Amino acid sequence: MARARIASPIHVVGWIVALVALAWFTQTTVAGKLDGSFAQLVSGLHGGTFDSVMLTLSEVVRPAYIAPATLVAALVLWWRFRVMALLLPASFGASIAVTYAMKWFLDRDRPGETLSLVNLHDAAFPSAHVAGTTSTGMAVIQLLLPVLRNAARKLLDAAIIALIGAVSLSRVWVGAHWLTDIIGGLIAGIVGLIVALLVLRRWQRGRRLRFA
Repeated sequence: MARARIASPIHVVGWIVALVALAWFTQTTVAGKLDGSFAQLVSGLHGGTFDSVMLTLSEVVRPAYIAPATLVAALVLWWRFRVMALLLPASFGASIAVTYAMKWFLDRDRPGETLSLVNLHDAAFPSAHVAGTTSTGMAVIQLLLPVLRNAARKLLDAAIIALIGAVSLSRVWVGAHWLTDIIGGLIAGIVGLIVALLVLRRWQRGRRLRFA
């Protein structure tokens, strides 16, 4: 996942168009049936220890916890990566900004009490948990990619993908989101990462020219 291949203005436009299209799709009957069927399927599996695991994971990766973690990580990594260490909080912040803009615009209802293990009343689309985890996880990959050996890269990729997948599953499992909310969160996370990469690269180039 090289930086040059994912970070360009046209990619930002493309992913935003995809997010808007998905937002429109969530308002259709087809999406309602798809989301409802999937939620019913997951709800039928509720019970036992797995519920507790999913509830715990869903709580641990709250955006309110990820935000300070990215700031601390940026401070720790500054000595090695300088400006690019800010990719972690910048990606997270951009993805959350996109997420809450869409939540405000769409104001989609969350799954009802019969499908949910949690009691939430704010807008559902897209998932902020998934957006924050996706943007931060992918930012970690982008940051560490140049300094890791091939085996370590593959291990990191697998770990981040597994984490994003687990968080996505947890949000549907506890009934906090519909399936399409999760997809929207993934897209918002990608948008946040690309925007942060573009801004930080431009800032980095500006600093080099200024001090050349």
